[in-house]
Amino acid sequence: MSALDGRPNEMAVHSNLRLGIVVTALVVAGQCLAQAIDFAFFQLDIRALNSDTHASIFGVASLGAQALVVVAAAARSRGSRHRAGWAIVAVLTGLLLVFRVGVSFRAALLSGPVVVLFALLWRLTTGDRRQARVVMRAGLACLAFSYVVHAFGPHVVADLGYAGNSWPYQVKGMLKHSGELAGWLLVAIGIREGQRRPE
Repeated sequence: MSALDGRPNEMAVHSNLRLGIVVTALVVAGQCLAQAIDFAFFQLDIRALNSDTHASIFGVASLGAQALVVVAAAARSRGSRHRAGWAIVAVLTGLLLVFRVGVSFRAALLSGPVVVLFALLWRLTTGDRRQARVVMRAGLACLAFSYVVHAFGPHVVADLGYAGNSWPYQVKGMLKHSGELAGWLLVAIGIREGQRRPE
């Protein structure tokens, strides 16, 4: 196969990645704007706009994005020489999703599974197209940032003397939730587009 034979596929990957990044940026911008409007004008009374609850528009979107990672990893396990690894990624991500939806927990309790998941995703995508790999790892960086904000943000804001009805607390929430949403979306996109390289 010549370099020209693979060019249409390469262009499709680039186009899909660009579209995915643009959509992710727009969704995250919408999430932050919705949270700011709900706090500034409605004192968080519009639950559909408040990302602090999973029942909100963007709360559901974040759960959906994580579910997309489960689907992408499960799909990639079929026909891949790393079948077991991708299956573990799908199961771990699914379990984390269940914990997010139905179980109250401290972030530190899930640090072990999260580290394993990150390590697997990093290792399994080392042979992917560079652009897809960069997008996926940018997603991991967003998730790591969100995790740190989730674990330490409330203490930092409280130590600075701000309560939950303050702008610093809302900004903390925006950073946490937007990082989470962007992270899962980018990881899903990276897994999907990285699959276009034969394994």
